[in-house]
Amino acid sequence: MTASSPDNLISSSSTHTLDIARQEYQYNYIHIPSIAMVDQLSTAEEFTTNWYFLLAQQLRVLFVNTLIVNRGNQGSKSIRDDVEKFILEALFKGALPARISILARILQIIPQFLLKSISKDLRELDDLFYSILKENGLVILRDALNRVINLLYEGQPTGHATSLKDYENLFPVIGVPAIAKSYQEDEVFAYMRVAGYNPVMIERVTSLGDRFPVTEEHYQAVMGTDDSLTAAGLEGRLYLADYKILSGVINGTYPREQKYVYSPLALFALPKGSDTTRLLRPVAIQCGQTPGPDYPIVTPNSGKYAWLFAKTVVQIADANIHEAVTHLARTHLLVGVFAIATARQLPLTHPLRILLRPHFDSTLAINNAAQRILIAPGGGVDRLLSPSIDNSRVLAVLGLQSYGFNSAILPKQFQQRGVDDPNLLPVYPYRDDALLVWDAIHQWVSDYLNLYYPTDETIHRDIALQTWAAEISAYDGGRIPDFGEDGGIKTLNYLIDATTLIIFTASAQHAAVNFPQKDLMGYAAAIPLAGYLPASTLKREVTEQDYLNLLPPLDQVQRQYNLLSLLGSVYYNKLGEYEQGYFTDEKVKPLLQGFQSHLQQVENTIKERNLHRPAYEYLLPSKIPQSINI
Repeated sequence: MTASSPDNLISSSSTHTLDIARQEYQYNYIHIPSIAMVDQLSTAEEFTTNWYFLLAQQLRVLFVNTLIVNRGNQGSKSIRDDVEKFILEALFKGALPARISILARILQIIPQFLLKSISKDLRELDDLFYSILKENGLVILRDALNRVINLLYEGQPTGHATSLKDYENLFPVIGVPAIAKSYQEDEVFAYMRVAGYNPVMIERVTSLGDRFPVTEEHYQAVMGTDDSLTAAGLEGRLYLADYKILSGVINGTYPREQKYVYSPLALFALPKGSDTTRLLRPVAIQCGQTPGPDYPIVTPNSGKYAWLFAKTVVQIADANIHEAVTHLARTHLLVGVFAIATARQLPLTHPLRILLRPHFDSTLAINNAAQRILIAPGGGVDRLLSPSIDNSRVLAVLGLQSYGFNSAILPKQFQQRGVDDPNLLPVYPYRDDALLVWDAIHQWVSDYLNLYYPTDETIHRDIALQTWAAEISAYDGGRIPDFGEDGGIKTLNYLIDATTLIIFTASAQHAAVNFPQKDLMGYAAAIPLAGYLPASTLKREVTEQDYLNLLPPLDQVQRQYNLLSLLGSVYYNKLGEYEQGYFTDEKVKPLLQGFQSHLQQVENTIKERNLHRPAYEYLLPSKIPQSINI
């Protein structure tokens, strides 16, 4: 696609095309009240064939694992007999005639499926799931296959675990996630803050204040008597994770049990010294915002299960902020607005549209599916997270409305939290790797936009660009806070930074917070999505069973893994790999080659870093999709 000069883009034919687009891409503010989303999904935004097939492959893996756990060996000689029995039951027990044509196709592949080992290639089943999804879309999950899903979960284990072995038994085919072996270690708990699924919470502090009255005695009992809380604050070695945003959030109860939301504070510190491999250590946790008997300060010296209970409370709070704010609001919903505004305001030949369009691939489709299925009452968010579904949606709204676009520029984010200096915080893999990817994208965007905007004056004269910018922040448009320079775009430097943030968010930032869902969050003992005991449990001696009762019951654990594994497994497209011939402007081609070469350098640097630190692979360019599509 050739980019035209921005000065002369609004021709009569462009105006007509944009008029049609504005009808197809209308804003809706009630899907998630007050958030700008697309009203109805355009056919141009639907999932591709390849995307459906990738999803189908993951569904097959989860289907087999869940079937074996829940149905077990019902007096049969082998797993193949249990699979056959299940599928026949799904086919004929009360099935509506309209579903027989779909379900009968399952029967067609039973002979091939049953003759194969579970561990071998199951292409026939992949093909089946793919064809069903392709023909029916994600709605199939709640319509024609709803009976299969309900039957699949019949007989699933229920109740709280009596030992962690009960959790391990849920993974007979796919294996227990690796995090199960180490998540209770303090080093791993602290490392989550800088290289986990939500590595954006910690901030450097000089002191704690009255809300979190950690004493020198607390501090020195953990960090040693040759150190002090005061010295750590003055020397930039004190870091806080504060979950105040969860104060006052309403506890959920769906589907059955009472769940609890927590708003803890967690203190971390770096040991004294100049070692560049020093890791954060957890010092103290308070499971609420108000100090006192209800929320005692807990440290590693408070007893094994009290400390494990408190760390788990932090993980639950962190997971709820991750899902509603960091993941949903600040990647999916943020980028969705730019996808809508770009389709509505930038002509097909506009250079910015050409650059951005691949980074919106399937984003409106996945957001649309999420609000209809995942974020709906009775959906996965309602079932698995701590708050009520309405409060989870409110958190998403707060997360986006409080995320000023201009302050979200990546280097500024780190500066605002006081975590930008590697001399003060030497081991922060998310920061260090994210900045590498950011710089590569920023250089590519700068090189590209400089072709079409040689001066700031050309920015001013681009009517389409200015209309696009105005719509993004408008109340009757995208409602993105703090976007632009006094309501418009005045400088090329700003346009480069803004475009870099859009592309980075759609690719690297989403990868950093999405794909750990499978590896880290899928194992609910490590990262529960909800708590099932109040924080006041810590007022008394905490037992092992108290800790186990805090964790989700087994049916929730199984569903948590199935959902998060699915979300964290689909790698569709790759950063820097545009369709062959996508950029037809010859001047772009060497710039794109430079970008791809830069990304390979980033890949090599991260791999080298991983030789000298606990591996952090979520920002390897080879593992970063081009767009938010899952």
